[in-house]
Amino acid sequence: MNLLKSLPYLVFSLVLINFGFTHTANAAPKPAKVVLLLHGLAADMGTWNKLVNNSAGFDGHCANTGDVKFAKLKLTRNTEGVYCMRLNFGGLDRIPSAPKGLDAATCNSSGGCSGDYSTFDTLGREISIAIRRIKNRLGANTQIVLLGHSRGGLAARAFLQSTYPVKRNVAGFISTGTPHAGSPLGRYYAYMRNNCLPESKYDSIFDFGHCAQDWRFTNTVVDEIGGLYLKTPSVNFLSDASASIKLMNVHINKLPAIKFTQLSYNNTQFGCLGGDIFNPDRGCGYNIFSTFGKPSSQGLNAVLNGRQRSALIGDGIVPIASQKMTSIKGWKYPIKSYARANRIHTSEPDQTLDLSRALTNMYKRLGWIA
Repeated sequence: MNLLKSLPYLVFSLVLINFGFTHTANAAPKPAKVVLLLHGLAADMGTWNKLVNNSAGFDGHCANTGDVKFAKLKLTRNTEGVYCMRLNFGGLDRIPSAPKGLDAATCNSSGGCSGDYSTFDTLGREISIAIRRIKNRLGANTQIVLLGHSRGGLAARAFLQSTYPVKRNVAGFISTGTPHAGSPLGRYYAYMRNNCLPESKYDSIFDFGHCAQDWRFTNTVVDEIGGLYLKTPSVNFLSDASASIKLMNVHINKLPAIKFTQLSYNNTQFGCLGGDIFNPDRGCGYNIFSTFGKPSSQGLNAVLNGRQRSALIGDGIVPIASQKMTSIKGWKYPIKSYARANRIHTSEPDQTLDLSRALTNMYKRLGWIA
């Protein structure tokens, strides 16, 4: 009798299900979607301002995960329903175990406290802290795409190849101009360390030797004009002879099976550290092989390490092959590649069209948008 009384309700329920009118009161909410922006050497989160403020990017909304008020900040999604987050590396540059630079430089003594005195593993730890904050704010099932420029891409890889539990929240990774196999420019650090210390020995204005010339290049031209702090240990870690990069690439198999995208730039001569005043994205206004105040021939030879400059074509700092994850021995995952020409390394975070295309493609592959 009870079964007969319940038949109308069962029939009605079946009709509702058949037409898609299911009960959703207890359905789990959809996970939040986040892009976390990771800056490179001698930079900060402001390097992404053009992408953040662009209508094809994030409409001016991108929270700093390190903000002391992050838990209460108003968060706004872009038109594709994605939150933008970014962080300033460097929170661990001052810990006792932080590596020192040339002449025992620290970030307190020489500036550049933006992750430039951290190892890749320490930068990965900063990413894990940022993701924990994001999860606490948006939910345990939040899905995240990491977008890293230059060293930011290596920080992302160090995190992804770690054992941090929060890496399960990362669904995709995009690198742009990242030196996955290192940059020859990083060899300059070892040359200076092995040949030109202490700096005080070569600071006379009457010293015209190669070490004095290289210190003037390091402190005046590159530091003040180019914005690159060649004294920092991160420069050494980014060398194509770096033990840190080699070890990371030996363990490439530790990367999780997520979606990968690489943006690489070609056709710019190695040694072009900045564009000219007429074309800051493509020109070669600051060229270490010809600009006044260039390194000594000994310094340049150490950087080239027996190679021809023409063999290192890329984005001015990172050769094209080094920018590609697919060039790493043992790489095994499908990847979406975007190859672009004639862009200076430092301008890559400003390429809103390239970045927005890569992000939209990633969103589609993850099912975030149709």
